[in-house]
Amino acid sequence: MKYNRIYKPKKFDNFTIIPSYILRHKGISIGATGLYAYLFSHKSEQEITIQFICGHFKESKGAIGRKINELIDNGYIVRKRVTEKGKFKGYNYILKAKPKPQKPKPQKPKPQNGPQSNINNIYTNTSIYNKSNINQNANIEKSFEHFIKLFDLRYQPKTDTQILNWKKCLDKCVTVDEYNLKDIYLAVKFIRNDDFWSEHFLSLLKLRNQDKNGILYIHRFMELYKKQNKPKCYWKIKGIKEYVIYLDPDGSKKLGAITKTNKLNEFNLSQFLDKLEIQQLKDFINGNR
Repeated sequence: MKYNRIYKPKKFDNFTIIPSYILRHKGISIGATGLYAYLFSHKSEQEITIQFICGHFKESKGAIGRKINELIDNGYIVRKRVTEKGKFKGYNYILKAKPKPQKPKPQKPKPQNGPQSNINNIYTNTSIYNKSNINQNANIEKSFEHFIKLFDLRYQPKTDTQILNWKKCLDKCVTVDEYNLKDIYLAVKFIRNDDFWSEHFLSLLKLRNQDKNGILYIHRFMELYKKQNKPKCYWKIKGIKEYVIYLDPDGSKKLGAITKTNKLNEFNLSQFLDKLEIQQLKDFINGNR
């Protein structure tokens, strides 16, 4: 399975020919235009990552990421997530010779509700959001207040602009990163209850920021959330890094473990785990393959 690749129309493969649409596109930044030209100068299936691009230009990962998002928002790039056996591997970037038209979604009529208290108005005032050109998701409007309550009051958005930005972030997690909104909520709730992340995940906007490896936090958090179903006995072995299934000389499959200081076979593990716990760990490993 190939990932972190560029794909573009074949007629452009052997020449650095830039489609003229982007050069005539009013309102797009010169930085995004230059990055588009740079990407087009590579052949299809060239391996590409933000780190790779940063090695060529002076810009930071964040700056490159913003330019890529600008190209995506304007329809010049389609970014596809690649997963293997349920695990996120990377992205493929499909370059378009002309912008992909963005189909607006129909808007639901606003319900005629009575007056609300000021604190409710903070979170239901969606006038700016409705006038924006982002791809709206009606479920975001319904669930937004639940997302807000996952954060301490001092970190919650209070201005129209802040609210809009949080909703935009959720919208991209759904439409660009292709996650289910319910799963996003459960993942955010899970991460916010973590001792470390409760002090370092203070804004929903972090979901679409990148870590030092260029991976969006939404992907990191979703992976952590998916791993929460580990059996309780998983952590009974001190310094555990991972459990593995290995083939015993007699041909049977056994449970092994890799810790920070040692490798343990099933006999070693049986000194700490009972038969039921060993079987639970085997089932967990087999279920995540």
